[in-house]
Amino acid sequence: MRYCSIPCRVVGALLFGSVAANAFAQVGQQSVPLSADDNAEVEHVWRFAQETESRSSLPRAVDANWIENARLGTLKLSGCAAALVSADGLAVTSATCLRSLENWIRPDDSVFVAGTLLEERKLPGLTARQLVEIREFARIEEASEDLETGFEAELIAADDSSTFWEYVWRTYGDVRLVVIPPADVTDFGNEEGVYPRYAIDFALFRVYDGQALPLETESYFAWNDRSPYVRERLFATAFDANTPFTVITLSDTFSYNGTISPPHTTLYGMLDQYYSHGATGAWELTEDWLSGIKENDLATALNFSVVGECAQTGAGLINVDMEILGIAFDNANTEEGTRCVVMSTSGILALLRTVLKAQGVADELAEQALP
Repeated sequence: MRYCSIPCRVVGALLFGSVAANAFAQVGQQSVPLSADDNAEVEHVWRFAQETESRSSLPRAVDANWIENARLGTLKLSGCAAALVSADGLAVTSATCLRSLENWIRPDDSVFVAGTLLEERKLPGLTARQLVEIREFARIEEASEDLETGFEAELIAADDSSTFWEYVWRTYGDVRLVVIPPADVTDFGNEEGVYPRYAIDFALFRVYDGQALPLETESYFAWNDRSPYVRERLFATAFDANTPFTVITLSDTFSYNGTISPPHTTLYGMLDQYYSHGATGAWELTEDWLSGIKENDLATALNFSVVGECAQTGAGLINVDMEILGIAFDNANTEEGTRCVVMSTSGILALLRTVLKAQGVADELAEQALP
């Protein structure tokens, strides 16, 4: 039986290798090696926690507890996604996502960095939603009639109406901007829909509770600032009209325009593009960004691509350990198929510490890392 009200989509399972131990709960299981051709057809993954047959092709670490924590660490925005990355409500998405939702950016204010909590800027009209509960029942009359303030429900039915689910969302209307880089580095090269890329496309915001205090949560993804491993399995979490959850793999290389792509691009590559294109137009960098980038290890990963399509801009790319390694910001069409283009967490952390001068935020992220 196919279930759809949020339409169904196949979730592919591909290669990675890692030890399971996450930021929410200790899973403590070794993953089962799979070949790149293995696939798991999983529909509505948030609901299949008890359906062990549906999960037979996924690693043992991806159990009901893992799925619940991934769900709680994922935020739904209007048309895009975000991921919680600290115990104090800090979340990461793409700058492209926020700029598509808000009109708060003024021409002379395309970059923003909050030095303290008091400086974090409210984003009026922006609501973040967290899927906190899924209820299953046989009759539609059993659905909740009243929910507490700050919660809303979404009803989902099987094709034959034999089963119903109620998605209960917790809504957060107090969302505040923490960091967003300027639009010219977010769109560096102006090469939408392609890879390799050299875009600095991320944004950080903080979710506040009903008392105007930073949200205290145990459900967040630990920050990992390493470069992704070649052929590492990553999980992209999001809530869109097609699928809330996909499983994709970092590719080693692929052919494009008669040459071979790199597994990931670097800050060095960004500078190479800057100088090669004459430091003009879409390849221009301001002096503060040019000097700030040079303060870093230029081998730091900037962007990478994974096999498959990322469902939403702002989707977090996590590993089996519940560590976040990147944020999806585009899809690239290649001769070998669609690839998701991702901003690396290692590049984000490096730039926060140097050119953006956001040491406090960088420290907050680093403190969440697994030992």
